[in-house]
Amino acid sequence: MEHTPIDRTREQTLALAGIAQSAFLVHQLAHHGLAAQDKFATVINSLFVTHPKTTEDVYGKAGKLRLGLQVLQELLAGNSSIFSHAEVLRYQTSLLFLEYKLAGKPALMNEISKGLEKIKSQYPDGDISEHPLAIRDISRLYLNTLSTLSFRIKVRGDMSHLENEHVACKVRAALIAGLRSAVLWRQVGGKRWHLLFRRKHIAKAIEQFLSKG
Repeated sequence: MEHTPIDRTREQTLALAGIAQSAFLVHQLAHHGLAAQDKFATVINSLFVTHPKTTEDVYGKAGKLRLGLQVLQELLAGNSSIFSHAEVLRYQTSLLFLEYKLAGKPALMNEISKGLEKIKSQYPDGDISEHPLAIRDISRLYLNTLSTLSFRIKVRGDMSHLENEHVACKVRAALIAGLRSAVLWRQVGGKRWHLLFRRKHIAKAIEQFLSKG
């Protein structure tokens, strides 16, 4: 099935929204120690969708990325009165760069894939995002793989939250989920120059998704 440029832009926009949602959740967890469970569940569960028919299937449906779409819209606008624009943007761009670094290490990508398969097999019932032990295992996978790269994402926030083990695990889980969206973005043809020269197309796609409610 061939994709038109419009379809491709919509797919890329959803993947970017997935990264943005993860980035925002990292920011919320780091500064407040909590984040909306349904928004967190969307990005965590995307880690275990390995054979989607469409980009939307990765997240269940586009509506589950409404937060990410709104955050992405704010990031493209260049300012925000709702959240720390610079910090969330840093997480977004860092995840894209981390994916770029990871793409050159197929063995590490395979290790992450196998690790996620193992976690999925250990929690076959219910929503994995609601299992504290599963979140801990995802966090450990992040530490054992992505933390070994020369480039690391530095998370800033309230140390009372970041030093809380459960919150720290959720932060790492959200980061690896953001990386999954970054991989998806590349798979649907996303390029770094698109963020500079196709902003209007992305912004239009965001408006179309958000208008559907």
